[in-house]
Amino acid sequence: MADNPGHSIPKTEMAHEGAGAAESSPQPTPSPPHAPRLPAAEASFHSQIMQNQSPRKNHIAERAKQTLENSFLLQLKKQQQLQQEILLQHFQQQRAQLAEQHEQQLRHHLKLWEQQKQMEEAALREAREAREAREAREARERHERDRVELLRKRDKHEHSANASSQVKQKLQEFLKKKQAAANANGTVPGSPYRNWGIVKSSSGESITSASAAATHPYRLAAPALPLALNAAPQPSPNDFPLRKTASEPNMLKVRLKARVIERRASPLARRPLKTRPKHRNCDGSSPRGSPTGACTAAPIREEEEPSTRPELLFSSPSMPNISLGRPAPAPVPQVMVSVSLPPVCEAEPYVAPPVSAVSAVSAAAHTRPPARPLGRTHSAPLPLGDPALQHSHTYLRDQIRKTVLTRAHDAAAAAALREEEGEVIDLTARRAAAAAPLARALSSPLVGARPPATGLAYDALMLKHGCACGAHAPQHPEHGGRLQSVWARLCETGLLARTERTRPRKATLEELQSVHAESHVAQFGGRRAGAAGPRQLVRLACGGLGVDSDTAWSDMHTAPAARMAAGAVLDLATRTARGELRNGFAVVRPPGHHAEPNQAMGFCFFNSVAVAARLLHQRLRLQRILIVDWDVHHGNGTQQIFYEDPHVLYISIHRHDDGNFFPGTGAASECGAGAGLGFNVNIAWASGLSPPLGDAEYLAAFRSIVMPIAKEYDPELVLVSCGFDAAAGHPAPLGGYTVSAACFANMTQDLMQLANGKVVLSLEGGYDLPAMCDCAQECVRALLGDRVAPPAALELARVPAQPAQDTLRHTLAIQAPHWPSIKRYSSLIGISALEAAPAVAAARLGRLQTERDAADTAAAMATLSMHHPHADAKPSSPDSSRSVSEEPMEQDEGK
Repeated sequence: MADNPGHSIPKTEMAHEGAGAAESSPQPTPSPPHAPRLPAAEASFHSQIMQNQSPRKNHIAERAKQTLENSFLLQLKKQQQLQQEILLQHFQQQRAQLAEQHEQQLRHHLKLWEQQKQMEEAALREAREAREAREAREARERHERDRVELLRKRDKHEHSANASSQVKQKLQEFLKKKQAAANANGTVPGSPYRNWGIVKSSSGESITSASAAATHPYRLAAPALPLALNAAPQPSPNDFPLRKTASEPNMLKVRLKARVIERRASPLARRPLKTRPKHRNCDGSSPRGSPTGACTAAPIREEEEPSTRPELLFSSPSMPNISLGRPAPAPVPQVMVSVSLPPVCEAEPYVAPPVSAVSAVSAAAHTRPPARPLGRTHSAPLPLGDPALQHSHTYLRDQIRKTVLTRAHDAAAAAALREEEGEVIDLTARRAAAAAPLARALSSPLVGARPPATGLAYDALMLKHGCACGAHAPQHPEHGGRLQSVWARLCETGLLARTERTRPRKATLEELQSVHAESHVAQFGGRRAGAAGPRQLVRLACGGLGVDSDTAWSDMHTAPAARMAAGAVLDLATRTARGELRNGFAVVRPPGHHAEPNQAMGFCFFNSVAVAARLLHQRLRLQRILIVDWDVHHGNGTQQIFYEDPHVLYISIHRHDDGNFFPGTGAASECGAGAGLGFNVNIAWASGLSPPLGDAEYLAAFRSIVMPIAKEYDPELVLVSCGFDAAAGHPAPLGGYTVSAACFANMTQDLMQLANGKVVLSLEGGYDLPAMCDCAQECVRALLGDRVAPPAALELARVPAQPAQDTLRHTLAIQAPHWPSIKRYSSLIGISALEAAPAVAAARLGRLQTERDAADTAAAMATLSMHHPHADAKPSSPDSSRSVSEEPMEQDEGK
């Protein structure tokens, strides 16, 4: 082996491999019994080789062992990962199944609850109907019992109309006494009234008293001799039944009175007049307006009493004789002539003729025309068809017309006089001589033109939106109690009665799509899931559903409330822009200035102010609309919608904190893009709450940036995203500032200097109820034109905080290239409101003076353009010059 070294290495390797294999086995394999026995030299050499190769064998074994362990660990890790994935997948499937089961259980419980509620309502309704039916049945039974009892008592206690024998005897005695008294006074018998000597017995037969045939106590004594002329037939005793007593009702008069009352009722309820002749209470009467002598109708009689001389009237046995104001008739001598007395009349008193004229009277009895019948008493009203009433109605109508014309003429003359006194150029001096046009038609009411009122928009439907858990603050700061508190405060203070409440409506889906994506409107506008895919909702910590962790969602109430809020703001802004309202305040929820075109967030679903601004530009062609957002949170949705629109100027005052305050947008450098560059102004407070900002900082922002830019922009309408979460009382996460209600009112008054006062406030944020109610009350008072209280004296005298001054100067530097006029107001940033008041007043007076100068210049140019071209060549008379100068005025008035 020493002579052949080339073969020694393979042998050694083989021996090493054999040794390695032997060592790798768990137990050494014994050598076979037939193996040859090596010599001692070779055995020692083999052992030496084995000893030299032992470290290498160990290294290989360790490497192999490590490799096996690594592969085993890798497989184990793979198995663990696979098991984790499988477990995660099972967990997700179980979670989805549990969520679906939970939803099904909720739906089932809601369905059961609705069914139970319907069953309870049905049971209550049935119980109420049964109770009402039972009460009606008991009322009918009680009425029937009362009627039967009344009839029974009447039959038991009331006496019959037929006189008994005792009554007959007493009546006969009474009649005898009256007859004796009449004979002693010389009463003339033959009266046309009933014979009181005739009574009825219980069987209904007429009984004549003993002395009834001779005389009657209620009848004047008739002449002894028969009447030669106009002899009336004497009634028989059977024609005089028993007269009613004075206490019994006269059914004929009651019926006539009811008919008169019904005829004098409202013309709408009046029955058509019947054509039958009207009866009077005297002979010879005729309907009013008929000629004298045309009397054909019979007088009103009681129980068919005979018609004879009407001047002899008696009421009842217990009352004195009444002759309607006529003197007592003089005793008529017993002559053989017929004396015809004229009928009783109100207007002409009757004078008894002398005895010497009796013959002349009797001679002219046949040729004398019938006298006017007895009319009505002075206290009775005239019938509706009376000519006197028609004449009075015509006279009254003429007087009202004269009054209307006089007032209209005086009002027009006073307005023309005020207009002449206010103008500088004596251009309208000639208009005073011209007749003032009629201010209004004769059919219009006597009410002067009222100025447009302040509108209030509110609807109880918006109170229903909320989380399904039903909790309010602090879990859900935006809840229905906010609107209830504000509305109650406006009612308690009497401000609601001084405004005009509008009738809100839901915004249509097409109106919402003017600023929002169609898919967004389809998801949150009330359509069912499937039109634009399912809504992406999350489970809130309270157990309800929401768009995000703060914005709750209700399938039944959120969409109608959000659409109602957008429609209320839109209608209020439209009426204000048209001049139907002076200004307005929309008490609405949910808010809207965080809603982006395709995203709902921050309690907001639809951007109500943005919808109103876009549709006012499209429908009414408004070219300059100002949106002021003083909510403590930036209106990211409004900014995004109008970021490239030059027709809408958006100015926001909000807490920014370098993007660390919700929603993180609204930096001062965001000024717009494209055509809208410069029409986006952000006053982003960056100091946090060290110190918390208040009235001094907000007033400084208004006088140095907001109002100068707004006046230069000259808007046609001002919309305000009116959030009150910057007011004192809100915690740091919701605001943390200390702005007072008086400051909000003063900012509202400043904005009313723009757009002829057309300012519409839309409620956005505000979650501390007392502070929110105070701010809303003061803002409505400012809209009504009341004198509002100024901010606290300490705030007026305080200089704005240095971080706020830095923010205002930074904003002014960014906006100065777009609005050069604000450079003049940079000095007002570092001073207090009291120190800046003279400068602000001077700027306001200067602007007014500039407007007055412009108006005077325009008027002067108008006078120069109105000179006649031939005025120098041909002199004209005063009349002709007046006609020439008044032509444009007449055209203007005609327009």
